[in-house]
Amino acid sequence: MITDKGRNILAKYLIGQAPSYASFIALGVGPKPLLDSDLAQDYAANTEMDFEVLRIPISSRGYVYDNEGNASVVFSGELPSEQRYEFSEIGIFSSKSNPIAGSLGSRMIYTFSESENWEYHNESTAQGLDTYLEPLYLEEEQNTIAIQDVAFRSSSNNALFSTSNIRKQRYELPRFLDRTLLVRGNMSKLETINGRVELAPNEPESYSSAHIHLAGATPNLNQNSPRDELRLAFSVVSKTDTQIPEIDNVKLLVEFASTDAVSPDNFARIEFDGTVPDANRYVVSKTKLEDLVKSAGFTWSNVNVVKVYASVYETSVGGPVLSDNFYIALDGLRFENLTSTSPLYGMTGYSVISNADASTVVKESNSSNMVEFRFGLDVT
Repeated sequence: MITDKGRNILAKYLIGQAPSYASFIALGVGPKPLLDSDLAQDYAANTEMDFEVLRIPISSRGYVYDNEGNASVVFSGELPSEQRYEFSEIGIFSSKSNPIAGSLGSRMIYTFSESENWEYHNESTAQGLDTYLEPLYLEEEQNTIAIQDVAFRSSSNNALFSTSNIRKQRYELPRFLDRTLLVRGNMSKLETINGRVELAPNEPESYSSAHIHLAGATPNLNQNSPRDELRLAFSVVSKTDTQIPEIDNVKLLVEFASTDAVSPDNFARIEFDGTVPDANRYVVSKTKLEDLVKSAGFTWSNVNVVKVYASVYETSVGGPVLSDNFYIALDGLRFENLTSTSPLYGMTGYSVISNADASTVVKESNSSNMVEFRFGLDVT
């Protein structure tokens, strides 16, 4: 569907005031895919994607008719071969990036991939994460995660995911790149105190404050608008795909800090505190920079480490219980510039993926693929 922004840019393009209205195809992983039978969605007001992970140049353009005689303009591009993706949204942009934003523009900050040296830190030591490419289950229990590590990496298309229709229907599968970083649901103990997500104060520090961290992190956002956003993409994975315990609540705390201490003087925190339904376990949490929980006098230029704490609570008769029956698969952390607007740049077309079984579109690693976007036309 062409967006409102797209109509404005197209009008300027037709009278020679804009250099292009469609130069790049963008693909994202955020929304839940739709069924073909779903009513047509109205995306005209959309100005950005939910969680963009890839933007490729349009390499060919065409004009086609479908079986019912409806005309469409078709834009096509070639996907990079190396990585794996599970797309759930697609858009058209007038150019590769926003010329107004420059170096302050939208970008991926962390991918949680092997190129980033994330470590698991408990009370005594920080240690690197192991990567398990073999199936994460034992042969006799093919639906249950058997890895004992609190935090580890695995392939995004591990047999644990690809052989379970239950996991697919709950949208548990990671969507971004070949590797995913999983942390166990009881890695940390987070509680909601006075409306804030905090480390449990009445627990031993060694238990409540375990986390993963990345040292040397310097995501300087000092010059960005307070209305710009940080977006965290993750999914909640059951240890056993048919297990009875249900998710009561998921809490995540992402802390940008000057040191790895439990109580740093300089920090800014992203909080997620909510339910994750079985109908859609894939989540994109959005936090405006002005809504980050910050220390007095916080400055991004002093940030040297980023930490992720995670807790999943399951339902029980006596109330929610911190659970090791779930994992959180971290997909990415993205910065989205929402305020540097240009009359000649923007998302001109957008759609959520729809197909017969409401599944994502999978692009496997080391494969050649083309993607296309169609603008339907009505000419009178």
